[in-house]
Amino acid sequence: MVLDDIIVTARKRAESTFEIPETINTLQREVIERARIAGLADIGQMVTNVNLSTRTDGFPNVSVRGVGSFGNTQGVGFYLDDVQIFSDASARFGDLERIEVLKGPQGTLYGGSNIGGAVRFVTVKPDPTDLYGNATLTAGEQGLVDVEASLNAPLGGNGWALRLFGMASSNDGYLYNPNSVRANGLSNDNPRDIGAVDQESVRVALAGSLTEKLSLLASVRWNALEGPNDPWSVELDDSFEFPAGIDLSTNPRQDRETIAATLELRYEADAFEVTSVTSHTDTDSDRESDLDNSQEFILDLFRPQEFKVLSQELRFTSTGDGPLEWLAGLYYLDFEDDLDSSLIFLGGSSLFDGVIPDPATEQDVVDVVPFEDRLRERTQRAAFVTASYRTGDLEFGAGARVDRWEVEMTNRQSGLSGRQSETEFLPRLSATWYLDDRGSNVYATAARGFEPGGFNLGNFAGSNELFGFEPEEATSYEIGFKGRTADGRATLTAAAFLIQYDRRQFELQAQDPVTGDFVEGIVNAGDSSQYGIEADLAWQATDNLRLSIGGGYVDAEWDSGTVLADGTDLSGLTPPYVQDFTAIAAADYDREFTPGLSFFARAQISYNGAFEVDLGNTVENPSFTVASLRVGVGSDRWQVSAGVQNLFDEEYYTDATVFPNFNPLVPLDSIIIGTLGQPRLFTATLKVMF
Repeated sequence: MVLDDIIVTARKRAESTFEIPETINTLQREVIERARIAGLADIGQMVTNVNLSTRTDGFPNVSVRGVGSFGNTQGVGFYLDDVQIFSDASARFGDLERIEVLKGPQGTLYGGSNIGGAVRFVTVKPDPTDLYGNATLTAGEQGLVDVEASLNAPLGGNGWALRLFGMASSNDGYLYNPNSVRANGLSNDNPRDIGAVDQESVRVALAGSLTEKLSLLASVRWNALEGPNDPWSVELDDSFEFPAGIDLSTNPRQDRETIAATLELRYEADAFEVTSVTSHTDTDSDRESDLDNSQEFILDLFRPQEFKVLSQELRFTSTGDGPLEWLAGLYYLDFEDDLDSSLIFLGGSSLFDGVIPDPATEQDVVDVVPFEDRLRERTQRAAFVTASYRTGDLEFGAGARVDRWEVEMTNRQSGLSGRQSETEFLPRLSATWYLDDRGSNVYATAARGFEPGGFNLGNFAGSNELFGFEPEEATSYEIGFKGRTADGRATLTAAAFLIQYDRRQFELQAQDPVTGDFVEGIVNAGDSSQYGIEADLAWQATDNLRLSIGGGYVDAEWDSGTVLADGTDLSGLTPPYVQDFTAIAAADYDREFTPGLSFFARAQISYNGAFEVDLGNTVENPSFTVASLRVGVGSDRWQVSAGVQNLFDEEYYTDATVFPNFNPLVPLDSIIIGTLGQPRLFTATLKVMF
């Protein structure tokens, strides 16, 4: 049994991963189901040199090969099919054909906010050939109940079809509020399950031919999430204890609802194809945070936020069989982020004065201070072109994107605003040498990506414009090998890379030493360089057993002379959130033991290296190893399986950072906060196909 080619659309045309001169990791539908990938952290544990998880406020934390950042700067793009997701990238999408992880700057084809790479969720498309569907029920520990279903329905005999997907999931989570005794001797009565989550999602897709050459694919999706917001585990120093008990005055929650629509029109001309992709996304989100991270009523934050995103892409793609392949297009983005948040000082604020609050008044609102009352708008206009030409065993590729971006932000409290714009030139060059007729090759690629600049809400004394930060840029050089061996039963990919990262954006949280106010903002910390290697091997060891193993290493450091505004010298230090080593090994086993009845199993172990969590390298998040196992039996009509995530109940943080301390009962200027990873979890699943 040979390993099949994996077909992807990473370069906006269907092709084998062996034809693409860069590293792409693909998670196929079978792996998504067997590994029970339900969140971003699950993806992060399956791809080398990728640090990926969900922040406690529901936004992604992600860096690829040390590029990207955690917090309000993203750096890695998330896509549902051909549409970039800005507001709910951590949502559960489901009914996926595959997940593609593109490593390295993707500026030429994808533009801004893809400086480190891109993560693409590719959905199953409507099929006009047959009526079929499936339904899946998963139940497990932590009160987990998860239901999802999909239905594919042909609409007459003219090539039209409808596909429906829906899911509903709820769980109590693994974090709890112990409601510990407060300074005045009383206790709170919050629900124990501070990490409880409820999520629902529906997606409808319609596809068919309008004329002989013109086809349509339209989809609408709705997603709603009600869950915890910023229930951080708190550490007082770097001797981590990984507490699951989160002592807060009230259980902070978030409510998020997204409605999005996409229209794709495709016209097939004689020698090329024209594709138009139009999308609109509207997300409303309300988030509450307990900033003092304690059971006392001191300081809270309320963040109502609305995102509106309109995008339009028009591209032309060659369809001939000749040695020249090309693609050209235009792109427009209008992104609006409206936030009106407030700091809420409660009666317990008297603790700042050393006075134990009166139980009758400690929950009273003493003051409401506007914190982030702003409107941020970003537009991008771009033109791009790529082409490749093959002659004999050699193929040369080139591409470029001209991207004009503009960001404007207004602080509605102060009346100050800021506006900046710039035109980026994003080239890409590649060369590939094919070694045999099975696609084995050696390649070299150079590419550039960027993340747009923006503004913070404050300004320097005497300035009438908001304090801005510049765009960050990364230029990557990669050489690699993609090969087949063992008569096609094994594939090996390997790459080495060097990345020059300029004006790296970093999010800071601090307490103003003069006013005591909470300050959050983004700065250009400086330039860094990183290099590394990675390799992945897949081997069909027997007709029933498939093995895969991968590993990666990244070495990153701030360039000499990198000094922050406060005088901190970062020269030679490691930038935050860069994992040094990552490794993954998995085994998949399938065997038909009676006609029509099969046994299957998947085992996986993932090692995630340590990484620094602050600019000064004073705190390091330790390495961790997570193992999982799933076994089941099934036929072509049903499947029953059981599994365990985090088999050895490893304690770990998916992220951590140094944060200001607002609790006067703890005599520290700062604390360490972290997002606790999933402990051991047993689940059972029943899937019915019809």
